[in-house]
This record gives sequence, structure tokens and C-alpha cells, in this order.
Amino acid sequence: MVHCFFITSKGNPWNSCFVQGRQYTRAECESNMEQTIWALASILTFISTGATSLQCYQCFINPPPGHYYNTTERLCNHFDQSDKFIVDCPYSTMCMKQDIHLDIQNGVRIKGVLRDCASQKHEFQAYVNGRWEPRVEVLEPYAQGCQQVHKGEKISDTRYCYCRDNLCNTSTSTEGSYTDIMGVIMVFNLMKYINSLR
Repeated sequence: MVHCFFITSKGNPWNSCFVQGRQYTRAECESNMEQTIWALASILTFISTGATSLQCYQCFINPPPGHYYNTTERLCNHFDQSDKFIVDCPYSTMCMKQDIHLDIQNGVRIKGVLRDCASQKHEFQAYVNGRWEPRVEVLEPYAQGCQQVHKGEKISDTRYCYCRDNLCNTSTSTEGSYTDIMGVIMVFNLMKYINSLR
């Protein structure tokens, strides 16, 4: 326990203090009090804001297992960066965005996007004091950035992107989107129609 006593004389402001039986000068006392106030302010700020987990955008190509296919909750084709797509990631230190490309007939490419917390949670059993106990740890298997993954099939490829900031998995793909594909098909059909009128 710290006891602080200030010594003043008649008409003079205090010029020294005692902390745990040791006398300090006024400058030392003020410096010590200032450090204590800053430390308390930092602790109170941390407590009031709370330690929060990473937040990422989450959306799916298909509804999650157990949900009906007519649900529109958090589907990536409705992704608009609104709050309904934000989730806390207590077992992740990274956000993930997965771009999936599937080439079908006549050079048409279908694109899908998946956003979520990076899969880093590792659950296991540990043998402690003669019994098994469930344990959880967060692994760090991913490097920050993007990497292309080819699964041996020439018709599809996938790009995984990982990042460490809150809501960092929002970026759009630099490749052609569904709207671009539909525009090309529309122009092609329009040209075909114009040629048939001649």
C-alpha cells in the first residue's frame, strides 16, 4: 500500500511529499502523480472500450447447412457492406475472401465470392491430471495476401485472400463480374438480331 503525505508550511505551497516513508521533491512527486494518472487513464480506457475480437464480413454462395434455399440472409450476391454482413471472429486473427471461377461451355465464366473469418480454430483434447480436457487454440497457417489454387481441373480455379484488419475482406475481384458477362451476352445477341434483319 502506498501512503503519500504532502508537507506544507505557513503561506507556502507544498514542496515535498512522503511515499512509503521516503521523502521526494515536489518535481519528483508531480512526475510520479502524472505517471500514475496516465496509467489509470489507460486502464480505464481499455476497460471501457473492452477487448473486442476481429470483425469480418461474412457471406455465402449457398445458404449455410440447415437453412432453406429461399433465404436471402447473408448471401454474397446481396452483399452491400451493411452491418448485417458483419460478424465477430473470436477464433480468427485474419479475414478471408475466396474468389471461385468456373469455366463452362462457349467460354462463359461463372464467378462466385465467399467472405468469412479465416478458419484458424483448432479444437483438441489434452490429457491433464489423469483426464482428457477439451482445448481450443488459434493457429496461424495463412500468409497475408492472395494465392491462386488450382485443384487439377482446367475448368475451375480459386483464389484465397487473407488480411488482418477489421472488415478488410470487402474488396471486389479485379476480374470480370457477372454483370460484365451478361453485358457481353446481351451485345452478342443484339448483333445477332441486327444481322438477321438484313
